[in-house]
Amino acid sequence: NMANTTTTGKRLVRSKSGLRIVPLNDFDKSPFELREPEWIPDKLSPTCMDCKEKFDFLKRRHHCRRCGRVCCASCCETRIALPRMCFLDPVRVCTPCAETTLRENIFYNKDLKALFTGAILCMASDSAMDLVQCHLSPDQRFFVVSGPYNDSALPLSIPMHRITGIQVGDRDQNVSGNCLVSSLTVQYCLAGEEEKEVSLAAPPDASASAFAFLTALEKAMFMMQESRAVIGTGE
Repeated sequence: NMANTTTTGKRLVRSKSGLRIVPLNDFDKSPFELREPEWIPDKLSPTCMDCKEKFDFLKRRHHCRRCGRVCCASCCETRIALPRMCFLDPVRVCTPCAETTLRENIFYNKDLKALFTGAILCMASDSAMDLVQCHLSPDQRFFVVSGPYNDSALPLSIPMHRITGIQVGDRDQNVSGNCLVSSLTVQYCLAGEEEKEVSLAAPPDASASAFAFLTALEKAMFMMQESRAVIGTGE
């Protein structure tokens, strides 16, 4: 691979799959990132792994940049943005991976923005339901809970890789018929401490941003779990 250092704390990497921009330090990786797959060797696939047609002079091999499988041009014709693997330009993917990537890109283009913007939510405490401001840090690595508004305590900043699970409590249907999360519990375990949890819910007079945030947080947990299965937590 050829690598060049940029001025933004990231490095530019060129592989046979394409050009990627990745953090200089592995500890700075997004919790949603996936590792670029190894390509399955041509000699191990005499036929397309999707349609099973035999490769020959006219039916050429192509590798999916998301899964590394060997497919023919018809089964691997889509070129699509793949931010989850840090590619700069659209890359070639197989049909199943194209469908998966389209769903992931909705998360990157819509849900991630909702998490960055944040929302005012109710947080359950021993005595009451306090209003707090929640958001995802710009580097995608911390879940931040600020408040209650009458409390001078420092914000609760949970490293995303320390979140162990999310339990959805309630769901509400909006006017468009979409099912949105209205309450959930975030479980986390900081270094050297026992597991804790924070329960969050949309306030009674909540704006659409509260439901969008909670729904996006559930999707974020799903993405993190898949990333952990592939590359671990980054610790």
